[in-house]
Amino acid sequence: MNVQEYILSGIVESYVLGLASDEERREFEKACDQYSEVLQARIDFETALEKQAMQNAIIPPAELKAKIFTEVRAAGKVIPMMSAPARSMKWLKYAVAACIVLLAGSLYLNITLSNENKKLKGSYDLTLAELDEVKKDIRILQENPNVKMASMKGMEVSPASYATVYWDTTSHDVYLLANNLPVPPSDKQYQLWALLDGQPIDLGMIDYDLKQKKLLVRMKNARNAQAFAITLEKKDRPNPSVPGGDMYVMGNL
Repeated sequence: MNVQEYILSGIVESYVLGLASDEERREFEKACDQYSEVLQARIDFETALEKQAMQNAIIPPAELKAKIFTEVRAAGKVIPMMSAPARSMKWLKYAVAACIVLLAGSLYLNITLSNENKKLKGSYDLTLAELDEVKKDIRILQENPNVKMASMKGMEVSPASYATVYWDTTSHDVYLLANNLPVPPSDKQYQLWALLDGQPIDLGMIDYDLKQKKLLVRMKNARNAQAFAITLEKKDRPNPSVPGGDMYVMGNL
């Protein structure tokens, strides 16, 4: 088996998104056991999806912990202990203090986990809904005999990056599945290109925020193409029709 060609075939995305047939799934799982590169490609794609689910997680405010301890200490001051002997009073004081600390910690942990779980549940449900939409879109594209797919793998500047382009050779529509791209600097933006006879054709800037919200993004149409690539470009550069930045991913049709 040519491992790289197998990975570039799009089987990784199809398997993780639940689009592979039973035979393809069995073959892929066997390949994961036999070839570390295939397993790593699967892990990378699953990690990219997981990052999307986690990116909006909300951390409870820092002042929440202090507020809980303040309330618990205030409650602890009214505990009656005057009737106990002096020696027992001292022991009881430390015991109560320890219980208060444990209670405060438990309350803080429960509230924190509750808030995180609610947010994670919401993010998880939202991601599942998005994945369902992506599955429908990709299934439609895959069932269209006029659609070609280009799996773009990471270049030397970013070996772990990869993305997928679906190009309808009849309507010339282009859809980008930006599987795994690093967060760009604030003054830079990713740009998609079609390559024809070695010449780049601008297919539009990639809105990274939109990419995070919608996995499958519609780009500019491409009338002809032999390959696709993504570069990282400076924002507002004089001539956006000519690439000037580093190439992060590229893939042939």
